[in-house]
Amino acid sequence: MAKYTIKGSEELDARIDDDLEQIRSAVAPHCDAGILLGGYGRGEGTPFIKADGSQEPFNDYDMIVIVSTVNNVVKARFQRLEQELTEAIGLRVDLCPYARHRLPGCEFSLLNYEMKYSHMVIWGEDTILDAMPNYRHQAIPLSEGSRLLMNRGKLLLDIKRRLATAKPFTEEERVRFIKFISKVLLAFGDCALLAAGSYDISYETKKTRISKIGNPPDRDFIIAGYMCAIDLKEWGDYHALQTLDIEEQVKKTIDVFCRFLPWYRRQYDMRECSIPKAIALNAVWNKRFSMRHPREALYDALTELLQDQSTMSHERFYELQRRFS
Repeated sequence: MAKYTIKGSEELDARIDDDLEQIRSAVAPHCDAGILLGGYGRGEGTPFIKADGSQEPFNDYDMIVIVSTVNNVVKARFQRLEQELTEAIGLRVDLCPYARHRLPGCEFSLLNYEMKYSHMVIWGEDTILDAMPNYRHQAIPLSEGSRLLMNRGKLLLDIKRRLATAKPFTEEERVRFIKFISKVLLAFGDCALLAAGSYDISYETKKTRISKIGNPPDRDFIIAGYMCAIDLKEWGDYHALQTLDIEEQVKKTIDVFCRFLPWYRRQYDMRECSIPKAIALNAVWNKRFSMRHPREALYDALTELLQDQSTMSHERFYELQRRFS
């Protein structure tokens, strides 16, 4: 096993080391610590296999930067650095600032859970995230899975809208859209594991548990798709998928999604916040009275949009999804 991947090469590790050093040089003067999350932060990132067999990085560099305070000036500084580094490195760099004094009060979200227990400190104190709460491993709020599904379902909507143009895909689009579909397949499996109380951060562990999930709709499709998506994460040979019919695959995945999301939401109390908070959020964002969190309405709108049945516009969905993702 390599440093950042399961099956990647030493040369790939060296390239990622160089990229992270470039990020550190630019960002470290503005923060206390830089923490790598995502696949590379877990040591389970994707080596992208080029046509000549060589490897290059494929995942975004998702970084948490620890600062003394977070305000609009700080956010703007890191957004500017994101843009500069993304252009320089050729892969997306995300820099998410967290205020150090707020770490002990971080909410129990899937992001914070994975940040606490699955990360790589690139610079700063190795133990800096010890200040975060000790989240219970079997108590991840199931509503976090719905949020994950909404964000992955948005990717299906992206592909569906692109397909509507009837223009042939570029090679870059084919790779991106196959990656999108793979992310949806991973979300199905992760959420089925959450519902079964069997979730784990490591895909190595989740591979051994996926066959033991309960009985979600399209169970066999979910298990088979999950294993294929993990294989692609571990060895990103997209050239082997040149004959994949993306239109047919996305149609099938949307069909499953529109059954799976409602099923998953029925596995828990669907209220995502207090009634007063829901009323206040709707007053600001929807200009109407509602006792449901605005995100709950987005789940319904997403399945309707994917089936061409929604009264909500795509633009309005994207606006609210960005706000409540």
